[in-house]
Amino acid sequence: MQLVKQIEVEDVLDQPEYQLIDVRTASEFSQGKIPDSINIPLFDEEERARIGAVYKKNAKAARFLAMDILSPNISRFVRKVHGASCGKVPVAVCWRGGMRSKAAVQLLGMAGIDGLQLRGGYKRFRQYVYQQLQSFQLEARVIVLKGKSGTGKTDILRLLAQKGFPVLDLEGLACHRGSTFGTLENSPATQKDFDALLLRRLNSLSGCQWILVEGESKRIGNIYLPDFLFQAMRNAPVVVVEGSLPVRVQRILRDYTPTSLQARLTMYRALYRLRHRLSRTSLIELKQCLDREDYRRFAELILLRHYDNTYDYQIPGKEVLATVNSDDIEKAAAEIIAVLNNVK
Repeated sequence: MQLVKQIEVEDVLDQPEYQLIDVRTASEFSQGKIPDSINIPLFDEEERARIGAVYKKNAKAARFLAMDILSPNISRFVRKVHGASCGKVPVAVCWRGGMRSKAAVQLLGMAGIDGLQLRGGYKRFRQYVYQQLQSFQLEARVIVLKGKSGTGKTDILRLLAQKGFPVLDLEGLACHRGSTFGTLENSPATQKDFDALLLRRLNSLSGCQWILVEGESKRIGNIYLPDFLFQAMRNAPVVVVEGSLPVRVQRILRDYTPTSLQARLTMYRALYRLRHRLSRTSLIELKQCLDREDYRRFAELILLRHYDNTYDYQIPGKEVLATVNSDDIEKAAAEIIAVLNNVK
């Protein structure tokens, strides 16, 4: 039996000499993955289900079935892994460091490729992330960028990040714009993926004096912020971002106008979820805007009759460091930089 070398989660993360190869099925991978890992399934969904059903009755028969399925595909699988690794050491990942990742490493070995198996698999990685976030000590001071919907907070954050400032883009990590309509054109991250990306980003900001973050509620779509981070945001000083209604509406149109039938249907469903927060008159008027595809009027109404009313109740932050107007994003960013340069 060919021995398989293993590596610990702590030793492989963010190390440039390794390439994580996740050999689970596409559906397993979509539910949660290690950042920067590449999904090259050893079996597809139907094949895994067949093997699992046989395994419950006879483990040896299941192994023979797995060999039958794999045999015609060994060369293709090994070539895919070799190509995806780009000269790095491939590290095979499955659910808990079991037969699939072990078999993957053994197959690579048959082709003279030295691979490693991640000990404990994705399950161990998930435990590692959870433990790290539970005990995380946030040493940097948090500064919250606070403003109503459409004031361009995310644009400002990303501009500041491009200029090298320590920014934590929570909406970017969550793949969600932070509102009822936030997933119109995106596939939102799972909680597992968000936690993994958040931990990596926080570790990358280690040693920073302060971190700039957009004001968010405890929940972004279906994603929940960890308690230590949300508490820091609640107690943080804020920079208030304001903007004129026409410019705010224009940004909303840029980011939220549906470009497909599916997106339009999703918009109707999002409006329906607000039925208990809007008056009947407003709900009817907003629906009529969607019916005639008058998205500009829809954006004006949803801002004035919903989001502006909920703004002060949901967004964390205390001491106001400055107030800037964001109609000109570049100018607003420059004013914020001047404020940040004086933060101690």
